[in-house]
Amino acid sequence: MPKRIRVEGLSMSTTPATLQAGFTNFGPLVRCQLEFDVNGLPLGVAHLEYGATEAGAAAIANMNNTPFDGATISVREDK
Repeated sequence: MPKRIRVEGLSMSTTPATLQAGFTNFGPLVRCQLEFDVNGLPLGVAHLEYGATEAGAAAIANMNNTPFDGATISVREDK
């Protein structure tokens, strides 16, 4: 099962702190990284990594296709 997840469809105002607050309910995060374009603008994509496999699976099961910070997000395993 995944412990690295990819979150897509994020609001352009989402910050690492917002992601931490919303995703640590499933377990502690060891990585939280947003993607930006060459001009420094957010792409609405983040890569999160949990210390435990079960935490990543729980995040996918509970957060996929749900509203988060003003947008409906897609959450899946990050390869």
